[in-house]
Amino acid sequence: LFSISDIMMTKGILNHSTLTHPIRYCIYRNGKLESEVEDVTPYWPEKSVAFLIGCSFSYDGALTEAGIRLRSVEQNKNVPMYKTDIPCRPSGNLHGNVVVSMKPIKALHVAKEVEITSKFPQAHGGPLCVGCPEAIGILDLNKPDWGDRVDVLPGEVPVFHACGVTPQQVLMESGVPFAITHSPGHMFVTDLPSETII
Repeated sequence: LFSISDIMMTKGILNHSTLTHPIRYCIYRNGKLESEVEDVTPYWPEKSVAFLIGCSFSYDGALTEAGIRLRSVEQNKNVPMYKTDIPCRPSGNLHGNVVVSMKPIKALHVAKEVEITSKFPQAHGGPLCVGCPEAIGILDLNKPDWGDRVDVLPGEVPVFHACGVTPQQVLMESGVPFAITHSPGHMFVTDLPSETII
């Protein structure tokens, strides 16, 4: 979790606007999604604080360079995301379960995928679960809670990584009075090479 002011000051991205940059935002009130908008300027309360949270998309380039195919890219879809039964550590009134994204990976490439993604701890790091979605409470891979369904082909296994949509799940389960988040699949993109977050 990075404070936007900290990362902008230390990484030289002061010109980015956090109020209009990710294309789509979600507005939540009392733990319920109220709307999705492209500009949150009229909704932004004074004295609000914004945070950047790492995203697994940060290591997609490294996976591609290693010859690991990305099904969501091939099928021109958003990555599938699922609620799990893995509880987050509560903090005050905030509580909820982890959300994961899923990438179908060839069984012979799983070790390489784990090795690569584990080098990106600020972008969710290595997988939480490999195969066996039922072990983390996912009963049907064809019905993601966010994003799009993608094909898992013969010889592939579903690989699950922690997801930046977890805060949305936590704020919904906790009934947070007001929050603005990115819309799933619409992340803050900088001009920093992914390797700088290793």
